[in-house]
Amino acid sequence: METDYKLFYTSYLKEFHLVKAINLKKAIAESDQLDIEIKKFELYNNLTKNTKFILQADLRQNYFHSIETFFEFFFAFLPNNDNIPDNTLILKKLVKSDWRKNYKRIEDIASEKLKLNFLDRIIEFNGNKISIGHYMFYLGVFSKEKFPEEIFKSIEKSIDAVKYGIIEIAKDFSNRDEYNAYKHALRIFPSFEAIYLLDAETKEVGMKWDISNSLSFQTYDEKKNKTSIKTKLFDSERDFRMTHFCSNMIYNIISFREIVFCNNSKKREENEKIAIKIFDKESIDKCREYNIEIQNIEFTTELIKKGYS
Repeated sequence: METDYKLFYTSYLKEFHLVKAINLKKAIAESDQLDIEIKKFELYNNLTKNTKFILQADLRQNYFHSIETFFEFFFAFLPNNDNIPDNTLILKKLVKSDWRKNYKRIEDIASEKLKLNFLDRIIEFNGNKISIGHYMFYLGVFSKEKFPEEIFKSIEKSIDAVKYGIIEIAKDFSNRDEYNAYKHALRIFPSFEAIYLLDAETKEVGMKWDISNSLSFQTYDEKKNKTSIKTKLFDSERDFRMTHFCSNMIYNIISFREIVFCNNSKKREENEKIAIKIFDKESIDKCREYNIEIQNIEFTTELIKKGYS
């Protein structure tokens, strides 16, 4: 038995990450009120000690998951040697996805070893000559009789912005130590409160950085005999904005395919409006801005082999 592709397109939860992010952002802002509800479930253990930490960590991992989801769709729909894959077999492609290969491709995008200029290449889809980027993010928006000329100009600029944004999310996702620590056995913990710079002679505090709003996780590099505790300060506002951006790209990829491939399975009014999300570089720049002074800290111990003469 196989899921019908129309059912997949019409029922896919393309709003999943954004709705979750909105709820988590609200819960973070109201974590004190949430603690009152959580306390009702306490017996012998303290359930409210790390409420805000848990919510912020979940918001961040939701962002990582939205990136991973986006790239799974991105690579699944991407033409191979300009040959468009069968969009009706999307679920099979997702199930049989080579995640190791995809992770490597994400790393190549982040380092710009894999250039995204291929999105500008012209291909043919159902008799329409369009760019790969147009096919990926605005499938079905082809007819110049149905859509005004300015839409096509906006789409061209939007695809340029998308290329810029994809590189940014690829950079965020490339080092997956934090994401893996969250997914596998929940190896994240709130550990450090502050960093102090002391005067070597007087031991007086010269400078102090508050890092209490952070998560830490352990890494091991057996080849280098190195172990590290990596600490990431939460930037929940950035995580929320970047999730919103990523979710919008997922929305474009899926929603236009739902219209193109499932038009007969869902009645549409003759004058029903279609939301066409347009991306711009300035908005993406606002999404990617950091709101914290310190982002990453790493404490490392390494076994150094001494040479003998």
